[in-house]
Amino acid sequence: MTLEVYWGSGSPYVWRVLLGLEVKQIPYESKRLSFSEQDLKSAEFLAINPRGKVPAIKEGAFTLHESVAILRYLEDREPQPPLFGETAAERGSIWCAIMECVSYVEPATGNFTAPIFFGQMEEKRDKVIKARQATEKEFATINSVLTERAYLVSDNLTAADIVLYPFIKFTARAAGKENTDVVSGTLRDIDEHYEALSGWCRRIEALPGYDNTYPPHWKES
Repeated sequence: MTLEVYWGSGSPYVWRVLLGLEVKQIPYESKRLSFSEQDLKSAEFLAINPRGKVPAIKEGAFTLHESVAILRYLEDREPQPPLFGETAAERGSIWCAIMECVSYVEPATGNFTAPIFFGQMEEKRDKVIKARQATEKEFATINSVLTERAYLVSDNLTAADIVLYPFIKFTARAAGKENTDVVSGTLRDIDEHYEALSGWCRRIEALPGYDNTYPPHWKES
């Protein structure tokens, strides 16, 4: 049975799923959708995800959306290598790190990146600066954790790393577009200001298959 993966270039949520597929080496049929062409509003796609958002997957009659839920599905479908832990303590720590990303990192980075990417800096400049400050605090916390181990939860890659990584890269890309001290602060140079976090990024980028997950339109720009 073929696993179909519906995705769009430029979504950090999509990037999570693509990373999970590559780490687990799960074959899939790529279904790239266009945001500008309104592919996500088509009747065909809405039958797969009524919310009209990517990522989504389809395997036979089964469909699923929401990136973390898809990662968990991939874990059960292909248990090796394990991404959600093998003991109660490991699973609890991984889920804690995932929820910290969802609850704290995603809102801060989203408030920083969205106005930059969507050309709303003029009216949302103050909000972006506040979001930058909140993001810097989150990055500093993560950087501190990564000085003690190779990955977020242990010295092994887990789902927590896959959940967080795309938001680090999107933040860095946005900071580069508004590369001033006031707007971007320390986010403009992660290599310089967050050494452990930068090393963690390089470890993920060295994973086999990583290049297959990189947003295609970033390569073109």
